[in-house]
Amino acid sequence: MKKTIKVNVTLLLLLTLCTTATATDCAEREFVKGKIELFLCSNHGRIGEIGYLLFEARTKVLNDYIKNKIAKGKLENKKFRISIQDPIYMRTLFLGQNDTSYFVHMSGFPWPTLEQLISIVNYFAKPDWEPIDLFYWRRENETEEEFEKRIQAEEEKKSVLFGSTIEQIEYQPFIIWERDGVSLKYSGDSLKYVINGIPLPFKVNATLPVRIHDRFLFFETDFETESDYIHVVQNMEIIKTHRLDFFGPVSFNLGENYVILIDSEWVYICWHSNKDSCFYRYSYHENRFTEIKPSVGR
Repeated sequence: MKKTIKVNVTLLLLLTLCTTATATDCAEREFVKGKIELFLCSNHGRIGEIGYLLFEARTKVLNDYIKNKIAKGKLENKKFRISIQDPIYMRTLFLGQNDTSYFVHMSGFPWPTLEQLISIVNYFAKPDWEPIDLFYWRRENETEEEFEKRIQAEEEKKSVLFGSTIEQIEYQPFIIWERDGVSLKYSGDSLKYVINGIPLPFKVNATLPVRIHDRFLFFETDFETESDYIHVVQNMEIIKTHRLDFFGPVSFNLGENYVILIDSEWVYICWHSNKDSCFYRYSYHENRFTEIKPSVGR
């Protein structure tokens, strides 16, 4: 009985935290699939559409994994309700359950991989499972010594959670997004560009590729050189590569989820849906990029 009460009180606190974030700078996205309700909160949507698509694919694979665990009697037949908040927010970690659901809340950690999500599922399947309630602030009437002792105990549970090895899971790669002849295939917990079944060499960026007539523009970030590039592809050949120059610190702009506006002749690269915020444009006729100074800032 106490365990259920503790779970419900903690969930009420988490709901308050999520509501506060939503009112300020939390861009929400929810993925529902069978045995999972996964809520993603990204600060100003900085994870980008690519990031959302990656978690949509992970949710699909994870749902099949959970259903298999339930069928084998390793988990109870109830839903996982997962809340993942942006890595830049205050760090918290909570794992709990009641009679109807498994609950997971993460905040302040790097976006979890598929392997880490599977580790969380497996943690609930352990016979010696214990709740994890890792909040990095002192509670009311909690002494400094009690606070440090509690954090140490919860950190040890976290180490067990993410330190255990997982069994190899197998799934068929699948298409998670398709538009104008370009697809994104999910394979090996990553996304890859594909045209007519042929993979492309570009690393997937936050900005989705776009098409103008018979050409595609692919956006790529090279974190080693701290540069963003746009590749123009026609008939599976790169006919133009352009390195973006920014107004202001490179690290602040790197890998942005740009807004793309297209007409019959131009592709505009912008900060917002307002054309006054565009800072580059590509001419189809001239196969050339031109830098423009936006009249509306970020």
